[in-house]
Amino acid sequence: MKPFPSLNELTLGDIPELRTWEHTGSAEAFPCLKRLSIIKCPLLQTMPWFPTIQHLILKDCDPLLLRSAADLRTLLTLVIESFLELAFIPKVLVENCLLLVSLTVISCPKLHTLPINLGSVRALKSQKIAWCEMLDSLPHGLADLISLENLEIIECPTLITLPEKSLERLSSLRSLSIENCNGFPSFPEGMQHATALERLTIMYCSNLASLPDGLHNLLVLKSLTIISCPELASLPEGIQYMKMLQNLEIRICPKLTTLPEVKNLISLRSLAISDCQNIKSLPEGLEQLSKLQHLSVQDCPELENRCKREDKTLQPAPQVHRIGKPTSINHNIWSWRFPIVSDCSYRRCQDHRFDRRGISTRVQNIQSSLHSRIQ
Repeated sequence: MKPFPSLNELTLGDIPELRTWEHTGSAEAFPCLKRLSIIKCPLLQTMPWFPTIQHLILKDCDPLLLRSAADLRTLLTLVIESFLELAFIPKVLVENCLLLVSLTVISCPKLHTLPINLGSVRALKSQKIAWCEMLDSLPHGLADLISLENLEIIECPTLITLPEKSLERLSSLRSLSIENCNGFPSFPEGMQHATALERLTIMYCSNLASLPDGLHNLLVLKSLTIISCPELASLPEGIQYMKMLQNLEIRICPKLTTLPEVKNLISLRSLAISDCQNIKSLPEGLEQLSKLQHLSVQDCPELENRCKREDKTLQPAPQVHRIGKPTSINHNIWSWRFPIVSDCSYRRCQDHRFDRRGISTRVQNIQSSLHSRIQ
């Protein structure tokens, strides 16, 4: 009788003394296994072959275990996490696992790059790399991932840039996120060719000085988020032509002095600006945005000073309910609410916390009070 004829999912966790896993009869023992997680088994260096496995999570294990994973040719998703001594990912893993659609590499502090043959995994749709402190480059094969839809790079402080012209060939890319990459000064050429891009997020990149030209070619971009880029002095004028853009969020960019016109952003539903100390005016054309549902301006002292001098500078668009101009709190807020509020979510911004509407939790009570008075 087969030991586990119907088992679909198996987890081996926190077995510090496990050294061997017998290979004999593994196919017969686990004929239906689809998901396998091996967690905190630091001495285990090999695993059996499983004929139907599709999802594999390896966490806090010996790097040699990845060589056994290379035999699992049916894999669709692979997670490599907390391999503290991993210096490289074996090329054979990429050569054999050509069906991979998702690859996640997290908390591998000694990893310098990904396999040079990564581009051969043409089915890959999602790639996430996070908390790899020594990662200083990505392979040129990144540009060959013609099916890639989601690319996340988080907390890789030594990464300088993406491969030259890599974005030019990623024609399926829908979401790109670069976060906490302090060594990242600029994007490579060719972003204008990533015409399927719908979401672009850039956060906590302290050396990023500019955004790429040609953003006006990103005709289906729906969300643009820029947070804590202190060297960013200007935004591309092409932003004003993104007619599909629904969410625009700009926070903690102290060198910004102006914002592009927004009158052509006919789909814009949410605009959030905060901690941009040198912005002196709201973007031109704001009153023409008939679909705008939420506008939040916070901690922009130059803008506030101008508004005090010229109260007409901040005029609500049609059907906007102005809910207040608090003057007795530390964090000055200018905010309007439209009848229907989009389901927008905002990430942390220094020590601020925002609710799902993008409103600081510190002033919700004040705004609610003001709103009730107006009504």
